[in-house]
Amino acid sequence: MSISRRAYLSVAALAASSVAIAKTSGAAGVGRMASGLGLTESDLKSMAVLASDLEVVTVTDTSVAFTWATYAPGVQTAYGFAKPTIPASEEVRLALADGASLKTVHEGFSESGYHHVVIGGLEPDRTYRFECWSEGVKALPSLGVTMNKQAPEARGEFTTLPALEGHHLATFALTNDTHIGKPNHDGIRIGNFGLSAEPGDQPFSSMQLEGLLKTVATDEIGTIVVNGDCTDSNRPEEYDEFLRVMNGFGELGKQWFVTRGNHDNHPPGLPNINGRRGRGIRRGKTEIPDYFSKRLIPTQQHWTTQVGDVRLIGLDTAEFGYAGGRINERQMRAVRAELAADPERPTIMFAHHPFTRDAVRSHIGGPAFMMDWEQSLALQRVAAATPGVKGVFAGHTHRSRRGIADVGSTDFCERGSSLGYPGGYTRVRVHTDGYQVTFHRTRTPESLAWSTKTRWSMFGLEPELMLGKISDRNYVQHFRIPVAL
Repeated sequence: MSISRRAYLSVAALAASSVAIAKTSGAAGVGRMASGLGLTESDLKSMAVLASDLEVVTVTDTSVAFTWATYAPGVQTAYGFAKPTIPASEEVRLALADGASLKTVHEGFSESGYHHVVIGGLEPDRTYRFECWSEGVKALPSLGVTMNKQAPEARGEFTTLPALEGHHLATFALTNDTHIGKPNHDGIRIGNFGLSAEPGDQPFSSMQLEGLLKTVATDEIGTIVVNGDCTDSNRPEEYDEFLRVMNGFGELGKQWFVTRGNHDNHPPGLPNINGRRGRGIRRGKTEIPDYFSKRLIPTQQHWTTQVGDVRLIGLDTAEFGYAGGRINERQMRAVRAELAADPERPTIMFAHHPFTRDAVRSHIGGPAFMMDWEQSLALQRVAAATPGVKGVFAGHTHRSRRGIADVGSTDFCERGSSLGYPGGYTRVRVHTDGYQVTFHRTRTPESLAWSTKTRWSMFGLEPELMLGKISDRNYVQHFRIPVAL
């Protein structure tokens, strides 16, 4: 089949100028594009595509997950307004990086044009070469973080994580920043450019959380922690919806646990207060109802539970009306006592706000957006002095990023949100010789379509901030825990 240059450029212009995706991606959208140009759907499928946005999202000790998107020829990535994906074939070629030829390990077809392929059965701590293809076109990275010369997407190589050989103690899931009730994803409202659910669709924050929990259940993980900003603006109806979704997974305090975030302490419908530290709130001019205490956990109260042989501790770092965080002295004393009662117990802690200077320096929000520094330092000293405390996980920034402890060698890590791109959960698998932290995309069709759409958040810039390096999303933290617990 031959196609005129005019028709070819018309396809490119139509693709590049469109801002509607998700609903128009897939067979229906392609049909409309084809009919508008006097082409058949098979004609359009036979054309070359642009295979872009290649990402090595997940690497474990035995598996890897690739994603990429296919666009009509002529579409420009990586930045700008949302571009529609088109259906295309998908192929993954793989080989050990020892000179062997690449072999096809997966073939398929994506009706949505968003390709998510998981390859299992790999060997731990081995380097593999790979290529991803669609319609005879090799998929290429498009973001600065994936085009960096050290990135696996740019090198065409990845290395599986080392296997943990010690006794398995526990596995659990972690997510944060579900923001139930959020009206649109990226805060942009310019005509139709704000990224939100289509009319009549389920609100995207609920859809994302439901899909995430389905994925966690499919992966046979029975415990999940939601690390703050459960709601978007602290409204009763948002708590009703959050509980509806979470109770479908299990019971609070048994299968699922929560910490409080700054959005859960919002003046309902109003923003948190940063700069002047809530002068009106302190003068009693703004009332902030404490729905979180009534529905979930009392304010400034930690919780503790045991999953397998691992102790999980959740902190309340949210301060009413403020974006930044604090821990009052009563809670700090209670946490110290909790740790002192069993200091050798393998322990992982959760708090919505990051604790380290590294987190402050690397985020545009600055000190007022993070934990109070004196309290951060106090908590880090407590963690460093407690042999069993191995890691502290935070949310708040919506990014996947490992931090650097200011005191001791505790692992401090921020994790990506469930809300939008890249959209998924973190699996933490604890052994006596360390833990493995891996990020997993939510795999429901609705969520993958939403990932396609929110890939263009903030005019395509948000992924640069949220995706993080592969070593931030997926890593092993080594330590030693006595087998006799």
